[in-house]
Amino acid sequence: MTPQQWLHSERDYEAGRCIYEALGPNAILKRTLSSGPNSYNCEALAYELGKLAKAGVATAVVLPQPPTPAPEPSPNATNSLQSEPVQPEKGAELLVVLKEHVQALYDKRRYLHAQLEHVDESTRLSFALDIQGLSRGINEHWKTVAYVKEHGCMPNPEPTAPVFDVNTGTLAELKDLRANLRCNISKWKKKPARAADLARAQEQEKALTARIEVLKGEEGARG
Repeated sequence: MTPQQWLHSERDYEAGRCIYEALGPNAILKRTLSSGPNSYNCEALAYELGKLAKAGVATAVVLPQPPTPAPEPSPNATNSLQSEPVQPEKGAELLVVLKEHVQALYDKRRYLHAQLEHVDESTRLSFALDIQGLSRGINEHWKTVAYVKEHGCMPNPEPTAPVFDVNTGTLAELKDLRANLRCNISKWKKKPARAADLARAQEQEKALTARIEVLKGEEGARG
C-alpha cells in the first residue's frame, strides 16, 4: 500500500504506521507512533503520510497479514461454559471527566507541535519544554484512568507535608529539624529556581534557632 492509497482508504492506524515505518524519515516520530493510536498519533500519522504523498513517494509497502482467527468452539463446548456477567464500568462519571481533561492536554500539545516551525528559537525551546510537561501530564492522567477503572474512585492524594510549627517538638527534635533545614538551605543557594523555598527555609531556620535557645535556657534553669 502506498501513502496515497492509505489516505484514500479507511486509514487503519497500524497499516499507516507500517507505511511510515518503511518510508518515513523521522525516527523519533516512528518511536512515538509505536506507542499506539491516540488523537495526537493519528493526526500526526495522517499529516506525515500526506506530506509523503505530496512529495510523490509512491513506493508500495507490503503490509503484514492479520493473524488467522482461532476456530469458534462447538455449540456443545459453548453451552458447557458459564460466562461471567459483565460488570458495569466503575466510576463512569469520573472517567468521563478524566477523559475530557486528557483530551484537552492532547489538544494543547498538538497545537504547540504545530507552532514549532513558525516561532523563533527561544519560543521553540519554551514550547518544547511545555510539550514535555504535557506529555508527562497525559501519562499521569492515563494512570489515573486505569486506577479509576479498577477501583471506581480517584487514588488517594499524596500526604501533605506537616505544617511548620516552631512551638512543637522536643529540643532534640527541633535540632534535627534545623539540621535538615540547613542542609536544604545549602543546596538551594545554588539553585535560583528554588529561591522561594530558600527564603522560606531561612525564615524557619531563624525561628528554630530562637526557639532552641529558649529551650536550652529552660533546661539550664531546671538543672
